[in-house]
Amino acid sequence: MTVKKIISALAGDNTILYIRNKDFGLATSGNWYQDHVLNYMDHEVESFTWQDDDKIYIDIK
Repeated sequence: MTVKKIISALAGDNTILYIRNKDFGLATSGNWYQDHVLNYMDHEVESFTWQDDDKIYIDIK
C-alpha cells in the first residue's frame, strides 16, 4: 500500500499528515496537497494510524 492510497481514502483538506521513517523520525508533516507531503505519495507504507481530530500518522518503509 502507498501513502497515496491512504490519503485518498482517509484524508480531507484539513487533515494533518505526519509521515515518519522506519525509525519513527518525522520525515514531513502537513496537508496532503503541500509539496513536501506530495513527495512521499509513492512511498510504501509499513503501518498507519488515524485520530478523530483529523490527524493521520503514516510510517513508511
